Amino acid sequence: MNENTKSLKKKVERSVFAGNRAAAAKDLGETGDPDAVPILLKALEDSSPKVKTAAAEALGTINDPEAVPELTKMLADPESSVKKTAIIALGKIGTPEAVSGIVKGFSDSDKFVQKESVKALMRIGSPEAVSGLTKTFGCSDSPLKKISIMALGKINTYEAACGLIKALEDPDNRVRQQAVETLGKRGNPDVLTNLMETLKDSRQPVQEAASEALRKIIGASESVPVLVKALDSSDRNVRKASIEALWKVGTPEAVSALLREIDDSDWYLRSRAADALVDIASPEAALGLVKALDIYDGPVRKIIVSALGKIGTIETVKGLVKALDDTDNSVREAAALGLGKTGKTEAIPGLLKALHDTKSTVQEAAAASLGDLKAKEAVPELIKILEDPEALIHKAVISALEKIGTPEAISGLARALENPDTAVRKAASKALENVEKSGIALEKVKSIGNSSFEVSE
Repeated sequence: MNENTKSLKKKVERSVFAGNRAAAAKDLGETGDPDAVPILLKALEDSSPKVKTAAAEALGTINDPEAVPELTKMLADPESSVKKTAIIALGKIGTPEAVSGIVKGFSDSDKFVQKESVKALMRIGSPEAVSGLTKTFGCSDSPLKKISIMALGKINTYEAACGLIKALEDPDNRVRQQAVETLGKRGNPDVLTNLMETLKDSRQPVQEAASEALRKIIGASESVPVLVKALDSSDRNVRKASIEALWKVGTPEAVSALLREIDDSDWYLRSRAADALVDIASPEAALGLVKALDIYDGPVRKIIVSALGKIGTIETVKGLVKALDDTDNSVREAAALGLGKTGKTEAIPGLLKALHDTKSTVQEAAAASLGDLKAKEAVPELIKILEDPEALIHKAVISALEKIGTPEAISGLARALENPDTAVRKAASKALENVEKSGIALEKVKSIGNSSFEVSE
């Protein structure tokens, strides 16, 4: 023990004035001399709260684990300032034994002592400290639990995050919400699996809290592996959040995951995945969708062909033409409509074939798309169908001929004015009126053999 320490020791032990004893205790702590510990431990028994506080602070500064038992005893002191300083000192020492002492501060009636205990454990941040913070979840004091949750959020470890997950089980909605917000701000996906397990909890509020926490973490992540893992969640809201996030990422890896989600059990999520792929519209998305036609069942194939039509590349045209041979007529119909949306003339041969599909709905879709594409080469075939009394798609053909608008198409409409079916005659007359209003000269048609556009009676 050096002379300075000896001098300060005498002041702590013998000075009549509490202020002098407290000052000497503080100075002893600043020396950092381990030999001062026994003197300071004895000073914890001083009659003055001021001296006890200074001694506790000094012991924390020296950071000697041997002081832990006596500092822990100070938590029974009637003075709040003494208890708070003892907790701060224990926090600086930070051993598992110190953590055990700090935890006792949670049961104190003084809210400031409780808060200081939380802060001390947060600063330590060890697994033992995390475990200590989670002990607050077993008490009925919601404010204490909430500040413990905030403390756990500032400890960036897996153990702390698991503690936050435990808080999702709290019966108090405000506590659960605090845990959700904290997990979201943390944004680390290391507890993704744990949260997905929590979704299986039989208590609905717990499930909802876990779901919300997952969505917040997913929203903060741009990691495709994390988002892909979330697609395995049993919660549709979590899968939806993952789809939206993958949509924003838009990389080939994200496209691959979205293609998998085309087969989600939830119809809406299948549609959202398809919408995402349409919006990304990359070659990987187009080719992936075309390949998916050979994998999935009818309802999924229908979503795929609708998506292909919106992308509208040459690759998608090939896929849609292939889908015109699908065994499901609703898929064939969607493919025919999709080909019209592509705007590609390469779609015309396939649509001409679809005009003779076994289902009238597919025939109508093909006619409509040929009209949208203004396919001049389709006019002879459309007129032939219009003149066939057995055909069921006269109105669709008339609409297509009107859109194509060539002299040959208008001539076909004019001839339809003589059709024995009144509905067909009226539709043709209306189409010709629209053509005339659009400013297209009908005189050219007369040379083909029609001189009147009156509906015959």
